Amino acid sequence: MKNYEVVREVLDPCGHEPQGKDREILELRLEDPALYVQDQYRRERTVEFLTASRDGCPVIEAVLEGGRKHRYTFCEL
Repeated sequence: MKNYEVVREVLDPCGHEPQGKDREILELRLEDPALYVQDQYRRERTVEFLTASRDGCPVIEAVLEGGRKHRYTFCEL
């Protein structure tokens, strides 16, 4: 398991940048960041996962019904 600083952002369907209340920073010990994100949305009827990398940190976006999008950035500590 690895320790990560996780930045969770809720993105506006209109494409506006997240504000303070739409951003959360967590420190988590995880085996696999992708499995963590998938587990957060197992009750959603439809969800699409997009992955990328920013500055060497994995970025996973969960795109939900209605264009709602949650972005998780995992930086190893």
